[in-house]
Amino acid sequence: MKNKDSNFHNFGAPILVLVVICFVVTFALAMTYGVTKPIIDKNTLAQANEARSEIMPEAKGDFKEVKTDHLVLEKNKVFVDDVFEATNGAGCVITVESNSYGGLLTAMIGIDKDGAITKVKVTQASDTPGVGTRAQAPEHLKQYNGLNKLGNEQIKNDPTVKYVSGASISSEAIHKAVYCALQQYKKMGGVK
Repeated sequence: MKNKDSNFHNFGAPILVLVVICFVVTFALAMTYGVTKPIIDKNTLAQANEARSEIMPEAKGDFKEVKTDHLVLEKNKVFVDDVFEATNGAGCVITVESNSYGGLLTAMIGIDKDGAITKVKVTQASDTPGVGTRAQAPEHLKQYNGLNKLGNEQIKNDPTVKYVSGASISSEAIHKAVYCALQQYKKMGGVK
């Protein structure tokens, strides 16, 4: 009998204690997630709306999400995340993810009611600082402003824009994101 008590004390008790600790920690994490998720979602939406307002100031900060089939140019490589239309009909902001050197790059592209690009902004990227990030500079991105079509899906074959030498992969990712946004806009038939 003493041997069974000794076995439980040596093996069973530590396992039981670890299981209880894991349960308590998991419960605490679940509760924390439940409390913080709505706050995080609200802050994320506010940041996204701020970026949309910067890309399309004519919308006066008032956007509604458009429920549409999101375009996928290349599965898991170039695809539309969301489409938000200005409630006053000024245009829309399309968020596209595109495969870049450091992984997926997220770009917001504003397109006015006439189908012309208002602004391109990279909101998230993991490209090499000082190299790939040069393609994300406002000076480079402004070349897309006012365009309503691109000459080619590939930036190196497109005479309408230039790529950044040394950051060709990042330049290509941004170009494909813009191309995808323009195709999504056409697919939707513009803004209503």
